[in-house]
Amino acid sequence: MADLHVFIDTNAWLAFYAFTSDDLEQLRKLIAVINKDKVKLYTSHQLVDEFYRNREKKLQESLAAFTSSGVSKSVPRYMRSFPEMADYDKAMQKLEKLRNDMIARSREEAKSKALAADKLFADVIKAAPPEKIDNKLISAALDRRLRGNPPGKPDKLGDQIHWEALLRDVPDGADLHIVSKDGDFESPLEKGAAHAFLVDEWREKKNGKLTLHTELKPFFNAHFPTIKLAVDVEKIDAIDQLVNAGFFAATHVAIAQLMVLVDALTWDDADKILTAGLENNQIRWIGSDKDVREFYQSLIVKFDQKIDPERKQSLLAVFTKEEVQTGLDAIDWEGDPPF
Repeated sequence: MADLHVFIDTNAWLAFYAFTSDDLEQLRKLIAVINKDKVKLYTSHQLVDEFYRNREKKLQESLAAFTSSGVSKSVPRYMRSFPEMADYDKAMQKLEKLRNDMIARSREEAKSKALAADKLFADVIKAAPPEKIDNKLISAALDRRLRGNPPGKPDKLGDQIHWEALLRDVPDGADLHIVSKDGDFESPLEKGAAHAFLVDEWREKKNGKLTLHTELKPFFNAHFPTIKLAVDVEKIDAIDQLVNAGFFAATHVAIAQLMVLVDALTWDDADKILTAGLENNQIRWIGSDKDVREFYQSLIVKFDQKIDPERKQSLLAVFTKEEVQTGLDAIDWEGDPPF
């Protein structure tokens, strides 16, 4: 079961087509933590419909804002005599051409849903398939709106449907994190906090805590502070598997995952891996295996200046074929050693 239960409102998804401090790497990180079962993301057909219904409008708004922004081509008349004006005019012509090219490309890719944000949203929905919205749930959402209960606006039903779906789908006892930018889930009294009515309702009906986030980035900073890039999710998981490997096959699987991530490993990562290589028998006893040996030797070379000489000698003794193989050959067993 995932550690964190998350709902991302439609407006937060659409923000990736506008001007936002969130970047597309946040979506890549989200997909990675979903696939590693660290986050359970709740989506629905209502959310997907809202997204595609409003996508083109949001794209047009952002393109219009981008078109109207920029450096002015007009300059005070007295500046025209400055020697820099020729370079300024050339730079403005180049800027205008680049902007027009980018706008044209954006429109073309938008038509075929080929924008990076389009592809990542599709990948998110693949990782977190949408739940169905039935008549019973719509009836509950309508009743909620007629009663005037949050979230949502009195002339729309979308947020009420989202909330009733969350009450239906999220398991009892689970805390819920909502990412939303437009204030429909927000307290009128305390900016950035969830509406008190919803907090109380979630506690009473689901026996959990409700937390509101305005963007994905602060959510990741709070709950996954070591994850800066999507690759960090794979890296941290593979390091954990290796450090805690309880049998030889698990060691080989973790090594295979880490081999493609060597360039992304920091010294802190390497320190944990090297320590495990000396302390975990399931790594040490197969230190002569080609994949294990080559991986550890690549780390020793990469971080040569940071490893103290005594520790380096111990590592080389383990991850050098001849010395380790001598110890293994001295033992007669069938299959893996019984550790």
